[in-house]
Amino acid sequence: MKTFTTIKRSALLSSLLIAGTIPSIQAVDYIEQVDLETGLVYQIYVTTGDGTISGDGTIISPMPVGNDGSTYQLYAEGLPPDSTMYLLDEKYVASYTPEAHIVISSEDPHPTPRTRADEPFTIDIEVKGLLAPGEDVPEAALNVYFQELTMNYDPVLDRATDPDPANETLENDFFIVENSEVQRTGMTRLDSNVFFKERGEEIFRAYALPDADLDWLQIASEKIQVWPIADVAITGMEPDQQITRSLPDLNISLTDLYPDSTTIVQVYKGSQALGTQGVEVEGSRVSFNSIVPQDAQIVLRHWDKYAPDDGDYTVEVITVTPFNNRQPERLVWLSFSVDRTIEMNGSSTTSE
Repeated sequence: MKTFTTIKRSALLSSLLIAGTIPSIQAVDYIEQVDLETGLVYQIYVTTGDGTISGDGTIISPMPVGNDGSTYQLYAEGLPPDSTMYLLDEKYVASYTPEAHIVISSEDPHPTPRTRADEPFTIDIEVKGLLAPGEDVPEAALNVYFQELTMNYDPVLDRATDPDPANETLENDFFIVENSEVQRTGMTRLDSNVFFKERGEEIFRAYALPDADLDWLQIASEKIQVWPIADVAITGMEPDQQITRSLPDLNISLTDLYPDSTTIVQVYKGSQALGTQGVEVEGSRVSFNSIVPQDAQIVLRHWDKYAPDDGDYTVEVITVTPFNNRQPERLVWLSFSVDRTIEMNGSSTTSE
C-alpha cells in the first residue's frame, strides 16, 4: 500500500516563485522519504511536466509506508549564489494510522493518576486523523477502537502479582468513528467482596484497526490506580459506656489510609454530630505522603483532660485527603459519658 501525501513549500521558496526568477532548468529541490523500519532513503525531485519547479502539488510516495511509518522532508536550494539546501518542511506519515490521546484525572493531583474506590475519575479522549468514508478509504482510517480493562492488586503487595496483560479483565469496549473529543466520568469497575475496598488499576487503550499492511496497532494507553477506603477499629471502650473514674486507654487501628492523608483523633463535648470541630488529641496525628495505602496504630493514654467535666462526649477519627476539597472526613466515632460525682447515702445522729 502506498500513502499519498501533499507537502507545500514554505515562505522561502514561495517568495522565489512570486519573484518569477526560477529558470526552466533541471530541478535540484527534492522530497526525501526515510522508511523508519528499514532505514531506506529515497529522493524524488520536484518538477512540473515542463521541467520547472512546482510551488505545490501532490506526489506519489516512492516507497510503501512501512510498519513504523516514514518521514518526508522537503529540501530547496537557496537563491543564487546561495547553493545551500534548506529543509523547508517535514511530515511523519503512517499507514492510515489515526492519533488518539488519553488523559485520566481525579481530585488527587498526584503525577501518577490515582483515586479512591468511592470517588469518581474522568477520562478525556481525543481522536484525530480519521478520514471521511469513501470508496477507497480503508476501515483502519475510519475507526479507533477503545478498551477499558481492570487488574486487581494483591492486598499485601499493593501491586499486581503478575502484570501480564493476559490477567487483565475486559470491562468495556467501544469505537470512535469521527475526529472528536470525548469525556467520561464514572466509578471504578474493579470488583471486591466489600464495597469501596477495591484495589487495583483501570487501564484504557486505543487501537488503530488492522489493514493490509498493519496488524492491530496500539496508539494510546493510560491507567489510573484505585485504592480502598480506610478502615478504623477502636478498642478499650464500648459505645455509650459510662466512665466514673479515669478514661481508659484506647487502641485505634487504622488500615488502608490513603497514600496522601493526614489523620487525627479529636474529642468534643456532646453527642456525635458530623462536621463538629473538636480538640485534637495530642500525639494522635498521623501523616503520609506515599505511593500506596498505609496502616497505623494510635494509642490514647492519660487523656482525661479532654473530658474534664461530667456529661456526654464524642471521640472521632477524622482524615484529610485530596478528596472532598481537602475537608475533614469522619472515619469512625464513639460516644461515651462521664459521671465522676460521688453521692453519699446514709444518716447522721447527734448525742447530748
